[in-house]
Amino acid sequence: MPDNRVLLIENPAHLSVDLGRIKIVRQNHDDVHVLPGDIAVLCLHHHTVSLTVNVLRALSEAGAVVLVTDEQHLPTGLQLPLVANQLLTQRLHLQIAQRETSLGNEAWTQLVQAKISTQATNLRHLGLKGALRLERLSTEVLPGDPNNKEAQAAKHYWKHLFTDDFKREKRGAMDGINSRLNYGYAVLRAMIARQLVISGLTPALGIGHHSKQNPFNLADDFIEPYRFLVERHICTMDIDEAAFGSSDKPELLAFIEQIIVMNGQEYRLSSAISESISSYCRLLENKREKLLLPENATDEE
Repeated sequence: MPDNRVLLIENPAHLSVDLGRIKIVRQNHDDVHVLPGDIAVLCLHHHTVSLTVNVLRALSEAGAVVLVTDEQHLPTGLQLPLVANQLLTQRLHLQIAQRETSLGNEAWTQLVQAKISTQATNLRHLGLKGALRLERLSTEVLPGDPNNKEAQAAKHYWKHLFTDDFKREKRGAMDGINSRLNYGYAVLRAMIARQLVISGLTPALGIGHHSKQNPFNLADDFIEPYRFLVERHICTMDIDEAAFGSSDKPELLAFIEQIIVMNGQEYRLSSAISESISSYCRLLENKREKLLLPENATDEE
């Protein structure tokens, strides 16, 4: 499996399969050949990109994700591989059974605590105020977060990360910060959803997210403690108020190169996600261990 490779197609191109490799043909450029197994996420950004069914099949068989964007270059479609996994039925039953036990509350508590803790780490790393309160809030999260410490932390965090008047917009955002956040989160979400499917889990069955209209509830659970990577990287970028364009994507996607610390060890993003999901699978099997989640990040970018 690839580690952190995200392949961007930002100009007119045709993709086909040639001798087992993805062949990318562009006018006035040499043809490029990429092995399907070297791609974690394929992002299609230009409206004239064309590709064969064989490309989609090869990427699916290799466990890759295909992400399609709209005219604002924001994600609008996602194709996940339906990986044949003998554990799929077993883990589906475990996910359903979890709803009748305390495991879900325990797991959601850990995810919220890790999210708030990494928010505090971001503020400290960036030399900003407000980390102390977030560190305190992370210790006050009760099982299932009935007091909504996550929302309290978010309100405090955004105010200190950007400005007092910053407003987080999830849909239809056109400003420089929110549009970058939404795009970065979408790529991160795709990587997490991919790992869930590979692990034989059903992404629609979430822990803290339970929307009947959301086929990626579980991915939205596990993205929480990883969001800080996107947020930290955006804070290091030179952002003006111009709309987020295609040329901005390569710089933004550098967030995947950050080092993640879990249980005192350093991981690349893809490996960290895999370890987190594996720890959840062990929790589902009633081994009563904690989730392995990001604690902080080193000073390396």
